[in-house]
Amino acid sequence: MYIIGIDGGGTGTVGILTTETGQCLAQVRSGPSNYHVVGAAKTQTVLKSVLEALCEKAGIRSTSSIHFCLGMAGLGRAEDKKIIGRICDELGISENRILTHDAHIALVGGTEKQQGIIVISGTGAIVYGINADGKEARASGWGYLLGDEGSGYDIAMKGLRAVARAADGRGSPTELTNRILNALELNAPSDLIRWVHAASRDAIAQLAKIVFDAARTTDGTAEQIVSEAAEELVCAANSVIKQLEFVGAFDIVLSGGNLIHQPMFADELHREFAKIAPEASVLLPKHAPAYGAVLVAQTRL
Repeated sequence: MYIIGIDGGGTGTVGILTTETGQCLAQVRSGPSNYHVVGAAKTQTVLKSVLEALCEKAGIRSTSSIHFCLGMAGLGRAEDKKIIGRICDELGISENRILTHDAHIALVGGTEKQQGIIVISGTGAIVYGINADGKEARASGWGYLLGDEGSGYDIAMKGLRAVARAADGRGSPTELTNRILNALELNAPSDLIRWVHAASRDAIAQLAKIVFDAARTTDGTAEQIVSEAAEELVCAANSVIKQLEFVGAFDIVLSGGNLIHQPMFADELHREFAKIAPEASVLLPKHAPAYGAVLVAQTRL
């Protein structure tokens, strides 16, 4: 018996093949497979290549003895699950499969448990949780137009707006002006108008790093942006805690590039969670989401 866990994302796909006890036999990385980003045909091509590469590396010829778990953004919705389910059927994965969303596998991989809360801040942001009864809840994750407060995109846009406000005299001078203009090789704040309309969401979100850098040098504007982002994530987490009626000890895992690679940001969340959930254990992920998919599949063995 084998298990394949797949983390299918909008920027890349990771697949892991393990024994039923979780011993890794093969791992493969490929291109994006989120059909909202690349389309259903490309999603099928990427998933097919990942499955074939994993089986080839592990020397497995038949998929009949394999349990699958695929985690992908949107797979909590019935329509998305129907589309990905059809793709899996065409790939010969019609049995022993679990289709779930990316936050689920990230939570299980992050905590090594089937319950807890995950706070994700990457390009976007979401808080997701599941309790001991299997009840699920989420907050944030509404996308960059409706929300995603505390995300890289949100932080970056607030940084860009702070530069515009400072240029007008509507806001305080900030180090963000020179830092952002230098990073983008622009001459004046007004040049940001053309740049931001041409930039992708990912390109904009990358500017969050500049805001974090400025906050570390005690730029008041940048500090305020980071503090507000932390407050938004904690607010979303508090909503999930209440929805799932968590009390006593439970795990909160901090995930996504902004929380993993920006210790000051993670530390601020640690301090806030100590106030609202003092018995909770706040930690960074123990495993990558693809291995979390393996752990989810193990529950069905």
